[in-house]
Amino acid sequence: MVIVLAIIVFETTSENIVRLTNAAITEVPFEEYCPIKDKTHNYVQCESCKVWYCSSTCLETAYNRYHQLLCRPDSNDPLHYLEELWRTMHYPPESHNIMLLCRLLATIELSASPQQANQTVSNFCHRTENENEHLAHKMLGEKFVEQIEQLRFGVLKSMPVRESSQWLTPTGFKSLLALVGTNGQGVGTSVFHQWANNCKKHLSPDQMELFEQFIDSAYDAMEQVVGVDFLDNEGSALFQNHSSINHSCFPNAASVFDGNHVLRLVAIRMIEPGDEINISYIAPCELDHSRHTRQKYLQENYVFTCRCIKCEEQINDPDITSDDDSEMEEDST
Repeated sequence: MVIVLAIIVFETTSENIVRLTNAAITEVPFEEYCPIKDKTHNYVQCESCKVWYCSSTCLETAYNRYHQLLCRPDSNDPLHYLEELWRTMHYPPESHNIMLLCRLLATIELSASPQQANQTVSNFCHRTENENEHLAHKMLGEKFVEQIEQLRFGVLKSMPVRESSQWLTPTGFKSLLALVGTNGQGVGTSVFHQWANNCKKHLSPDQMELFEQFIDSAYDAMEQVVGVDFLDNEGSALFQNHSSINHSCFPNAASVFDGNHVLRLVAIRMIEPGDEINISYIAPCELDHSRHTRQKYLQENYVFTCRCIKCEEQINDPDITSDDDSEMEEDST
């Protein structure tokens, strides 16, 4: 099962830069290297709710799998209220995770075999109730008990619940929130970065000088408007096979997205026959932090103690936190 709630890049490079700079920059050089300039003619909208899809085939598939239950053109529909409710509860404000949860429920409702679909979701949900409560607390903060019930009633009001009713009990809903919170895979795409990479491959040395001047100006303008940490169009997805891959602080593989929602697993060091494939649940730039900080982050966010080869080699290291590690711990709270 693959459930995707990903933002497809429908902006050209020029449109993207104009938006991210609030029109401080309106002319973009080398537009011939825009990665989507020849693809936009395939994009289609749902005639009712105006949601974009990459093709008519994609729209038809989505409609049959879940969209017919989530297509809500009325701005006062309870589903839109649920999105806003989630934004007020969750930082940073986003709607991907709650809508991923609704899309999962809709997929069960429309499945040709609801029993099998429910079993597939159950296979994801393997934590105890206490662990699920911990993860819900982590996602929503101190008022999590009250907020979980608000969200649960919001989903009940928004969704037709028959085949998926087991996930809308108090216990089932906590399991579903924990599933989305820990297994939801972030999907980030940037037409700006793809365009920049294309330019680097094809421009002459003289053109590169102009390109680099433009990049500096663009980053300065974006920093003033949105900040350089928020340049991607982002989404969230559940990948059944990917979710079964274990963590290691010394991973041999990494998850990669090439400007769309298709996940590729690539080897980052030699993998011998019989070796377990593992990835890092921690950002690559934070894998050099102390064992103590890594263990604390994984326990707080994924409720497990890492026993990878790196952690075992560092088992006698002192339980101390460096200045850089303190910043990582703040990010996890």
